[in-house]
Amino acid sequence: MKNNKVTINDIAAALSVSSVSVSRALSGQTGVGEELKNKIIEKAKELGYEKSKKADQFNILVLHQKPYKEDNSNFSSMVQGVEKFLQNTNSDYSVEFVDNDNQKQLTLPYKLSKGIQFDGAILIGRFTLKYLSFIQGKIDNLVFFTGYYPSVDCDCIRFNFVNAGYKLCELLIKKGHTKIGFIGNSRFIRNKESILGITTALEDYKLPSKNEYFIPSEAEYSSSLIELIRTANLPSAFICEDDIKAVELMKFLTSQKIKVPGDVSVIGSGNTDISSLSTPTLTTLDLNLEYACQAVVETLLKRITNPNKPYENIAILSSLIERESVKSLRS
Repeated sequence: MKNNKVTINDIAAALSVSSVSVSRALSGQTGVGEELKNKIIEKAKELGYEKSKKADQFNILVLHQKPYKEDNSNFSSMVQGVEKFLQNTNSDYSVEFVDNDNQKQLTLPYKLSKGIQFDGAILIGRFTLKYLSFIQGKIDNLVFFTGYYPSVDCDCIRFNFVNAGYKLCELLIKKGHTKIGFIGNSRFIRNKESILGITTALEDYKLPSKNEYFIPSEAEYSSSLIELIRTANLPSAFICEDDIKAVELMKFLTSQKIKVPGDVSVIGSGNTDISSLSTPTLTTLDLNLEYACQAVVETLLKRITNPNKPYENIAILSSLIERESVKSLRS
């Protein structure tokens, strides 16, 4: 059990150093040698020291594993949204990028390597399980944002892609489509969930689910589409894993003299900028990112203030955005 009454003076006395040195080391300030700083931090942990702070102010580390670039994804919106809600809580925070090499080498995030202590961390995206275990050993309270791991007991905020797949498939069915396909990376959990939603909707409406209509995109997938075109077996609609894949598909179909949505309807996911700029404009799903970012921050603060509560896995439902890329087949 940690003793909340342990003070900076207690640590200083135990190490025969000044309280000023202890204070600087525990707050990450300069003026303390690296060796002494590490001794102070270890002694503080050993004695069960907890830095006193306001109930609504914490020090949070935000880690992400995707570099900033213009890629028409929602990644930057997720990072900015988390920052916005952390600022609203008066929390101090640091945002750091951890690339694949640093994950493989189990490299400490920069601020952690400098001895700065964090009350909790938000991990945006999917990290390696080995690196997650490494970070869990350094920071007590973690929340995953979109990076869902069935094997890990931890708080997680993600998007409900089973509901999303069902919702999109049902939209197409109600518009008269009976031959419905899906294009996405078959290794991604979110796509496995989307396919479950799609096939469940097809089953509920007594429609067939054909394996050849579910096309994995981790390898070159144009050959699968060309074979469907050659055999006159192309679905009347495709649901894609994201907006970028949907726009790629529309471009490919157009190159094959197949009209969208005249011959084939196409749906994306994410409601990113590209979805409203494409030709035709793209029917898609809005993931309700702002609400999800708020839920991430609130869940982490609940975990910090109540560390023994059960873990939560919160799946945010998306909202349908109908545009021009879907054609109704009903007369």
